[in-house]
Amino acid sequence: MTSRFRWIRLTAGVMLATPPVAAAQGEPVTNLGLPAVAAIGLHAGYARLERASKGEEGGFLLDLGWMRGRSVRLQGEVAFLRGSLTEYLELEDSTFHGNYFDLSVGASAVWLAADARVSPYVLAGFAVHALSSTFGNSVLDQRYNANRFGSHVGAGLRVRVGATRQALFVEARRIIADEVDRTVLRFGGLVLLGDLHRR
Repeated sequence: MTSRFRWIRLTAGVMLATPPVAAAQGEPVTNLGLPAVAAIGLHAGYARLERASKGEEGGFLLDLGWMRGRSVRLQGEVAFLRGSLTEYLELEDSTFHGNYFDLSVGASAVWLAADARVSPYVLAGFAVHALSSTFGNSVLDQRYNANRFGSHVGAGLRVRVGATRQALFVEARRIIADEVDRTVLRFGGLVLLGDLHRR
């Protein structure tokens, strides 16, 4: 439990430690909310979870504007994971195989390292994970039918497609959430709007 709290403190520190970027005179330091939406995206991914479990993931993201400088973005995210598990339970003297599901809703602070066609980035954030399963076993279904609080960190590369509004990205992310810790490799696309389109 102590290591999990350390991970959460580290994630919060990364989100808050980015120094503000000097803004031009009269320009706001922060621009957040629906009027500031600057990208809409979809992603698909592959996950390796604890207990040698594997999963597939898909999701949606929304850039909600910038804070402490235009290179630090706030991103809202929704993702759905289907994991497969084969586990032997000694008390039952049986091996169970089935699927479980994780619907997560979260927010990330994203730091774009370059204002260019190719932009590396790092991120950190938090999410709520709603788990469900139908193993037909009380031990497994209790484990995978709960709401979990989690945190995540990641890094990726965003590539703009010519002079269009489209961009592609690839991202590796580490997610820490009770019973569903995982590493995810994501691939996705974005439609750029607002200040991200004009950059």
